[in-house]
Amino acid sequence: VYDDVIRLWGASQTGYTMTLVVSYGGPSGEYYWYQHSDVFNKQRLLNFTPRPIIDARSRRRTMMPDEEYVHPGHARDAKKLTEAGVKVNIGSHGQLQGLAAHWEIWMLAQGGFTPLEAIRCATYNGAHYLGMEQELGSLESGKLADLIVMANNPLENIRNTESIVYVMKNGRLYDAETMNEAGNHPRERLPFYWELPRSSDAFVWKPGIGFGEGGCSCGRH
Repeated sequence: VYDDVIRLWGASQTGYTMTLVVSYGGPSGEYYWYQHSDVFNKQRLLNFTPRPIIDARSRRRTMMPDEEYVHPGHARDAKKLTEAGVKVNIGSHGQLQGLAAHWEIWMLAQGGFTPLEAIRCATYNGAHYLGMEQELGSLESGKLADLIVMANNPLENIRNTESIVYVMKNGRLYDAETMNEAGNHPRERLPFYWELPRSSDAFVWKPGIGFGEGGCSCGRH
């Protein structure tokens, strides 16, 4: 990023949403995490997404030397913008619901952000950019009760952002493993559409086999 851009954005209070999971100019940042972690084994993700959708993106992984990835350089540029007063936000795009937001935070850390700076990009900064900092973005009296509870401290290890135990939305508490409501109003969540009896064949997958048992991709041969 050129110095004049940094100065302009800093002076104009421009917000900058990275979307490092895409990272134009090289391989998408999401491929780094498919390469370096077994996304298809993340049980919490599988609790809320049909396995075939996860497997289709994560089992047949793109592999390359780490130096081929461009997102660390983009994150370093974002760090320069932060130091100039620009509020950097995370943008997980449509790559992988839930988990991609964590990847965005972790990739900012790869670019030199402290854990606290990276967390602010995922919380307060976005609320401020949208003009909602009086209601969202930080834990303060009078703000909406939207928050997460983690088992481990992300300030000690940024990867701990994934250790979510509870989610509070509009003051109602939910178990992060099941999405069942907890607290004063315990209630099981309703089934997803693919969990309904009539949808049992929507995603045909078998352990050790994958999608069907071979043959034409149309599924009729």
